Amino acid sequence: MTIKKFSLLAIASLSLLSLAACDMDEKDDHMDNQPKTSQTSKKVKLSEDKAKSIALKDASVTEADAQMLSVTQDNEDGKAVYEIEFQNKDQEYSYTIDANSGDIVEKSSEPIND
Repeated sequence: MTIKKFSLLAIASLSLLSLAACDMDEKDDHMDNQPKTSQTSKKVKLSEDKAKSIALKDASVTEADAQMLSVTQDNEDGKAVYEIEFQNKDQEYSYTIDANSGDIVEKSSEPIND
């Protein structure tokens, strides 16, 4: 009879130990820690075309005169921005435009070295 009690106690102890070990994993499976879609992909108020127009107007360059024009959306210091680069005659321009307010965050121009 004592062997049956001992076996039953051993099985119960091992079962309890197994369940406790399964719950001790370091991984947090709760959805509370998952980033929400609205936090990871920000919607912007300004279109690429509007950002391009702001940069071209500031540089006094028409779109027809702009060469090698590129517009890319980026994230700078947690803010959505557009990176705009283009050339006109002998100048190369680079603009960073806030994708929500339309403000010029950064701009530079330099002569193109031949």
